[in-house]
Amino acid sequence: MNTRQLECFTKLAETLNFSRTAKCLYTTQPSVTYQINALENELKLKLFLRNKRRVELTSAGKVFYDDIREVLIKINIAVTKAKNYSQNFNSSLSVGYDSNINMGYIPAILRECKRKQPQIYIYLRQFFYEGKIVKFSNYKLDVIFTVKESVVNLPDVNYRELCISHFVCVLPVNHPFAGRKTVEIKDLQAQSLIVLDPLKRPSEMVCIQNEIQVQCTNTHIYFSDSVATAYAMIKGDMGIAVMPDFVCQTDNGLAIIPLLFEPSVSYGIAWHASDTKQETKKFIDITTNLYLNKDC
Repeated sequence: MNTRQLECFTKLAETLNFSRTAKCLYTTQPSVTYQINALENELKLKLFLRNKRRVELTSAGKVFYDDIREVLIKINIAVTKAKNYSQNFNSSLSVGYDSNINMGYIPAILRECKRKQPQIYIYLRQFFYEGKIVKFSNYKLDVIFTVKESVVNLPDVNYRELCISHFVCVLPVNHPFAGRKTVEIKDLQAQSLIVLDPLKRPSEMVCIQNEIQVQCTNTHIYFSDSVATAYAMIKGDMGIAVMPDFVCQTDNGLAIIPLLFEPSVSYGIAWHASDTKQETKKFIDITTNLYLNKDC
C-alpha cells in the first residue's frame, strides 16, 4: 500500500467517477484503475462496486474511506512540514499554551523570535489545561505557558514566573458593579456566576470557586469550558464571570473589575531542566523581557 494508491482511492470515493478522478490527479484513467486494483488485491477487499454505468463504494470501502482520509491528510501535512523545515530552518521549538490564555503577548514573542532566531521553526500548539500538561510531561512540548502549581511537582522542570495574576469579575458595562473599583465575594450573593470548568483548571483557580460557593449560598453557578464561551454567556445575560485576569480578553462591551480575594496565581513559562538547547534559552529570555517591559 502506498500514498498514490490511497490518493486514487480517496478521490475516487469522493467523485465516484474514474475519468474525473484521473483529471483531478493529473493522470490517466487506466492508471487510476491500476492503482485501485492493486490496492484491493493487497487488502483482499472489494472497495468499489463498478460497472460501465456507475461506481459506488462497498460497505468496506465506506469504512476504509472514513479512516484513511484522515490518515492521508496527516501524511500530506507531515510531508509539507518536513519540506518546509528542511528548506528554511535548522532547529525547532514546540510551544504549548492553554486555550483560555489571553493571546496578547504571543504575537510579540513570535515577532521577536523571528527577528532574533529566524532559523528556528516555532511550532505553536493550543491545548486545554490537562492535555498541555500531559504533552509536556511526555516531552512532546519543549516549553509551555502555565500556572506554577501545574508544574511545580513535575520532575525535570524549570519554571520562570512572568506575572502574578489576580481574580476579577467580568460583566456587562451596564451592570451595577461596572462602575466600582473593586468587588467583594459577599457582593456576589444572589448573582448568577459563570466560572471556568474546574475539571479543566488547576486547583489555584478552583479555590475561589469553592470559596464563592461557601460564602454565597444563594448564588447560581454556570460552568464554562473556555473564556470565549464565558464571554458569550455574559453577553447573553446569563451572569457575570469570575476568572484570573491573565486569561481575560479586552472587549468594549464588557467591564473587568478586580475581585478582593487574597490568593493569587503565579503565571509563567516552564521548560525541561535537562533541555540545554540555546533556542530554548533564547525563547525564555525573549518572553521574560517582553513581560517585564509591559504590564501583565
